[in-house]
Amino acid sequence: MAYRFVLEVPEPLAFEVNTAVYSTPDVQVHHVRNSHGLGFDDPFVNLTVAAHSFEVIERIYQWMVDYGQPYPDLRLVMHDGRRVSLPKANVSLIVAAIRRDQPWIDHTMPMIGSHEPKPWLSPAARRSEEPVVPVLVLDDPESLAERFRTAPRVPVHNLAPAEDFYRDVLDLQVVARAHRRDDGSLRAISGHYDPKMARLNVEEADVVFLENGPLQINLERSRRGQLLPYGVDFEEIHTTATREQMASIKGRILMGGYNLLESTDDVLRFADPFNVVWVITPAVALSSGEPAALEG
Repeated sequence: MAYRFVLEVPEPLAFEVNTAVYSTPDVQVHHVRNSHGLGFDDPFVNLTVAAHSFEVIERIYQWMVDYGQPYPDLRLVMHDGRRVSLPKANVSLIVAAIRRDQPWIDHTMPMIGSHEPKPWLSPAARRSEEPVVPVLVLDDPESLAERFRTAPRVPVHNLAPAEDFYRDVLDLQVVARAHRRDDGSLRAISGHYDPKMARLNVEEADVVFLENGPLQINLERSRRGQLLPYGVDFEEIHTTATREQMASIKGRILMGGYNLLESTDDVLRFADPFNVVWVITPAVALSSGEPAALEG
């Protein structure tokens, strides 16, 4: 395991926190023992956690949100004995603290996946700061219905990770989100929308519309108990990009550990985590010298 850190938790919550940590696939808890350095009668337990990525930190914060206020007193224990309070920090700060506490990891271990901190708010800040909201480009029912009919649909169980993936790898931006009415029609979601809080409040969008220039796809939320045909009935989407864009996308695929199927001067093929096989071929740059957007 690449990263190793000590999480200090109140003894009555040790089992719950341990369960939350183990819900992350690339994590192990090596030791559970009474905390040290605070006296023999302190009511805390130390969990020694080893992980390949920082997804576990995001999962712990998700558990804290589920637990509710007042947030439990969870702490990161540094090598020199200092404690960093999770409720008073956020994901980015905790990730940065772990990386500073064991800097040799970034220089001696291969970076499998993206370990950059994500700009998610800490539980304490969620209520005081407004989430970033994309510009609502599609808002009338006819435009939503037409786009839903014509653009490729990607079924997913959880919209937020899919939005993050397509933004980070293919620069696809959210242009609208919509709820599905009882009659099947779509109603645009206006105003502030935080994907993660919407999931907690059971108010998730049913469809998310993404685009990058002419390239358009729709993310369609499926019931979490519904079996999706991953690895069997995949969607194949063809698009074009400049050679510079193709090189950049290939780098993101390799850094993210995604399934690169083919890479030549004439084609880039890869399978994404949502059962889509992308086939990208070279496009010509615009006459102005600006790179062309991805084309569907």
